[in-house]
Amino acid sequence: MKKETDKRRSFLKHILAGSAVVVGTAAAIKPAKAKSGPAGLESDDVLYKESAEFSKYYKSLRS
Repeated sequence: MKKETDKRRSFLKHILAGSAVVVGTAAAIKPAKAKSGPAGLESDDVLYKESAEFSKYYKSLRS
């Protein structure tokens, strides 16, 4: 009877330790957050300006 009780307790201790590890790992992992862009740029700012060089380059890609 003593061995059976020890097996149960050992099993419960392992389950408890395993769940503590899982909870600790989940708490340690931080969700990834997007970094903001360079200062002074807003979402409405246009970053692309068409120029003669760009037009020439795009035309060379099509041929």
